[in-house]
Amino acid sequence: MEIPERYIKAYKAKYGEKADLEELKKIYEHSLITPGEDVGVIAAQSIGEASTQLTLRTKHSAGLTVINTTAGLPRLVEIFDAKKEISTPVMDIFLKEEYAKSRQKLTEFGDRLIEIKVGDLVSSYDVSIRKKSIEFLFDRDALKAYGLTLRDISSKISKFKLNSHIEDDKLVVTDKSAESVKKLIKLRNKLTEVTLSGVQNISRAIVNQDKEGNFWIKTIGTNLEEVLKFDEVDQSRTISNDVIEVSKVLGVEAARNLIVEEVYNTLQNVGLTVDLRHIFLIADAMCLDGTVRGIGRYGLSGETESVFARAAFEIPLKHLVEASLYHETDEFNYVANNVMSNQVIPIGTGAVKLVVKEENGSEDKGETERKDKE
Repeated sequence: MEIPERYIKAYKAKYGEKADLEELKKIYEHSLITPGEDVGVIAAQSIGEASTQLTLRTKHSAGLTVINTTAGLPRLVEIFDAKKEISTPVMDIFLKEEYAKSRQKLTEFGDRLIEIKVGDLVSSYDVSIRKKSIEFLFDRDALKAYGLTLRDISSKISKFKLNSHIEDDKLVVTDKSAESVKKLIKLRNKLTEVTLSGVQNISRAIVNQDKEGNFWIKTIGTNLEEVLKFDEVDQSRTISNDVIEVSKVLGVEAARNLIVEEVYNTLQNVGLTVDLRHIFLIADAMCLDGTVRGIGRYGLSGETESVFARAAFEIPLKHLVEASLYHETDEFNYVANNVMSNQVIPIGTGAVKLVVKEENGSEDKGETERKDKE
């Protein structure tokens, strides 16, 4: 977080041009939050207020006429729930400088990324229960376009340990154990999903150009781990919009940064602005234990140690009954449980406990009584 220029000027005016800016940075960061301030409630209110303005439309154009991405409230829900499977996974792939200036090189590289399956090349098929076989008829032009042969395809499906042979433009696969058409159809569906070339899960690759004239690729589908293995790829800038995948491949710090960027950009795209400190707080909480956890009932809110705080969030009866069965206790260190029990909440002045002493050294009577009650 950058220090505003006016603070730097004032600091140098007081302590000289050679003043220690690192000390100023510490002072500034400490001043951002008042001790005892209820940062959780403020962050929830700030983001909640903005998110209620978001449209419920699930898709919008991502600056491209060919790729739609989840936006608005559905996208925020995906991020905050830390969903393992998101609705529109995409990647922004940047290549090294020697490739970034050439559209042709980018296009060729993009073609190498697209996943080609057996089913993409098959024009028709025939199932024979008598022969216990499946005949795949392939499109010659499609095979030529992707530089593949029937032998290549036969070697790819050899991992299923099936008998196969080539007849003209056909590949005949035989399964002696198939006793019904249903089993042969199931086998056909499995074989058509076999990847022949490209990167698994990437279905399209679109070349784009930035204002500086550099080209980059946006893909439909994501496979960050495999893409980063290519020598042409700039590993420092290539990223996926899948938080869980980024956490597994690049680590929890990268996932935390992605959460901040995605939430901020989602709000910015509809003209809403939320202070970054609020987004930082939620992202830090989601990544605190080294893994990415959602904030719902199966994440942070459902794992809090306070029985009443869990009950206040969702399914109260379940939490109260389980707490009784397992003899749980509640220390009343949270806002929600203190509000529910009509006690002073531990924020602001409620976070401070003072004992006032009189001049003769004895404690104030009223304060002593209050302390005894506590």
